[in-house]
Amino acid sequence: MENDNKVNWGRVMILAGAVIAFTIGSGFATGQEIIQYFTAYGVQGILTVLLFAVCFVYYNYNFAKAGAEERFEKGNDVYKFYCGKYIGTFMDYYSTVFCYMSFFVMVGGAASTLNQQYGLPFAVGGVILAALAIFTVVGGLNSLVDKIGMVGPAIVVLCIGIGVVTLLRDGGQINAGLDIIHSGAFAQAGGETIKNAGPNWMISSLSYAGFVLLWFASFTAALGANNKKKDVEYGVYLGTLAVCVAIILIMFAQIANINTSGISNSGIFVWNADIPNLILAERIFKPFASIFAVVVFAGIYTTAVPLLYNPCARFAKEGTARFKILTVILGVVGLLVGLFLPFRVLVNVIYVLNGYVGAVLILFMLWKNIKDTFIHKK
Repeated sequence: MENDNKVNWGRVMILAGAVIAFTIGSGFATGQEIIQYFTAYGVQGILTVLLFAVCFVYYNYNFAKAGAEERFEKGNDVYKFYCGKYIGTFMDYYSTVFCYMSFFVMVGGAASTLNQQYGLPFAVGGVILAALAIFTVVGGLNSLVDKIGMVGPAIVVLCIGIGVVTLLRDGGQINAGLDIIHSGAFAQAGGETIKNAGPNWMISSLSYAGFVLLWFASFTAALGANNKKKDVEYGVYLGTLAVCVAIILIMFAQIANINTSGISNSGIFVWNADIPNLILAERIFKPFASIFAVVVFAGIYTTAVPLLYNPCARFAKEGTARFKILTVILGVVGLLVGLFLPFRVLVNVIYVLNGYVGAVLILFMLWKNIKDTFIHKK
């Protein structure tokens, strides 16, 4: 029993890294998520971060606890545990579809990253990402958590570094940036305005927490079933803290430079760029932006692989011919959709709408927690 309560900090760091890597996909690493969910609300973006952090810790703690105590045969069984047989089954299949739809976003993010930074044809980044993801999933995902646990922290460190350096240099422009966001006086906007995820900061936060929840439900439940509960719990806390610090720093760095244009493309500004973080990196040191683009691409890859794996494993046994064929088909279809729709639109439509569904699941979890507490006390 003493062994079970002892925290393995090495394992905690790996689990925190996995949490970070799974949270940081194309939307986060590129800065597009941060623009739409946080920066667009000005100083209220801080409230969005805080509410997201509370929701994120709450549901991941519950998923890990349920996984550790119930020892689910499949991580997806966590939906039935919280929502009952019928709604749980719907949520199970819906989350699988959402994971696959999120793969489209990863393709769009990879394409936009290489296009904006290196001027490569838009399709190149998407094709490279889809090919790598298909190859990895077909080849098998042994010790996926340990493999992806290294890239996420590297991106968070770089994002924090970009945020800190930018704020040290441009922190005095934050108030001016807040005024621009409040007044809508965006550079060369025409009839366009900054994209946001909802009508206010609270809706945006619940939507963000909701779409991330759909990624994490089965993932965290499986972690809870295969690791010590304390290790997973501390891993979630540490991962959440790192992600939220990175969000706040990048958010204020974007606000301070909201009307700043790219060095290599003066027609693109932080507020309307597909990859706003690349503009910030480029302003620090142009060659650094090229390195950062590669790291961003790696972060997108680490998220794209499990997002493609999830639907394939849901409908075919890993390693079988059917699984491999399904992986190739879904990978190619995801590539075509991801290249057809603009990246900013993919983030705004797929993440936001699915976020509302995830937010409903939080209500089911709250209801079950209240009900179980009441019955226990009774």
